[in-house]
Amino acid sequence: MQKRHQLTVALLESAQSLAADRAANRGTDWQPRETDTVKYSEIPTSKLKYGEARYYFLRDPRWLLRVRNYDVIIFGGWESPAYWLLLLAARVFGLGRVGFYESTLSTMKNTRGPVAWVRRLFFATMHAVVVPGPDARGALLHIGISDDRIVEGVNAVDVKAFHLASLRVTSQTPLTVGHSFLYVGQLIQRKRVKNVIDAFESIALPEDRLSIVGSGEQADYLHQKAAKCGSSITFRNHVDNYLLPEVMAGHETLVLASSEEVWGLVVNEALAAGMHVVVSANCGVVPSVLGMQGVFITKPDLSDLESQMHNSRNAWMARIQEPQILVHTPERFSESFDRAIDMVR
Repeated sequence: MQKRHQLTVALLESAQSLAADRAANRGTDWQPRETDTVKYSEIPTSKLKYGEARYYFLRDPRWLLRVRNYDVIIFGGWESPAYWLLLLAARVFGLGRVGFYESTLSTMKNTRGPVAWVRRLFFATMHAVVVPGPDARGALLHIGISDDRIVEGVNAVDVKAFHLASLRVTSQTPLTVGHSFLYVGQLIQRKRVKNVIDAFESIALPEDRLSIVGSGEQADYLHQKAAKCGSSITFRNHVDNYLLPEVMAGHETLVLASSEEVWGLVVNEALAAGMHVVVSANCGVVPSVLGMQGVFITKPDLSDLESQMHNSRNAWMARIQEPQILVHTPERFSESFDRAIDMVR
């Protein structure tokens, strides 16, 4: 998109503040990096934390006068009061409005009542709304947003760079005996890492191993639980995205068993790295990777988690050399925003 548009990214939180918020699970790959066509501007805000959510309040409304210099505002969210003030400014100055919505019906909170009404009102004011998959489109249709104003793409990571880095690291990594499973993410209840450990214990062969990468409130509990399995389960704290290819090069199957997950970008990363993935049907990524080589879908209640992990291990021959996920690049996803901007005019 940057080939056709000058883009300024307005940050609701500084890089320093984000790095200090350990519960946000954001590494150095979230640091802003300007280019000739992409600039950054920091909005003066205050932050309120509530569980995993972060809500932002504009400290200096005079900042809103700056939006007069732009043609289109792309809204990355809707819940924070800061977004609503930006929406007000966009309407006052007659600017184009493009929303982004990624929740699915299974992850959407407050499907009825005043919060649902406010959500619908916000997106009803958009000229277009970009969604990262069919489940998010379905959620917008459910709340009454017209289908002709929804632009669907596929949520993306830098799959090409991830694939090349993983191939390079893999070529230097010695072969290991047994099958290696991997979990990457927060150690919190909805991720159901406990279930992953239980399933691994049930199916593990003597040389199999499970690596758990991440941090969170359940870390101590999961360490104690895994200790009963001996050395076959290991832990590592959160690692930055650029280090993940090295981590994934030593593993064959990623497991993501979340009870709810708006998307699950780690699935994109693992597939790009040539791995198998075992992912619960609760994750928003599933419709977009269904049928791809190396993808094993578990039922929402994880009643078949053990069998799907077993199936992945049995089906493993070697790393997938040409993963189908490689077609879903950031450049391709940016075309969705390009189409949405065109709908403003």
